[in-house]
Amino acid sequence: MRRSRKPIRPCHSCPMNMGSHCWAYANPRTRWEKHGKCIAFENEEIYALFEKWKKQPQVKTRRQIRREFYQKQKRHLPQPQMESGA
Repeated sequence: MRRSRKPIRPCHSCPMNMGSHCWAYANPRTRWEKHGKCIAFENEEIYALFEKWKKQPQVKTRRQIRREFYQKQKRHLPQPQMESGA
């Protein structure tokens, strides 16, 4: 069976659910299978570590900076071409 990093249904309310992966564990599915409940789910100490991690400065690569710059430039309101102005 192929294991994925993607969180499963019980992880939907967990703040460590990053959408495409779990912040805490490489395979969240096994956490729910073995113990019936994930150890990190509703654990205030682990949530505090996660909040501390989120507040740390992040280093961005050149590619990420370039993408953000061009995405900001491309945002403009669409010009209606087929409507009359009057």
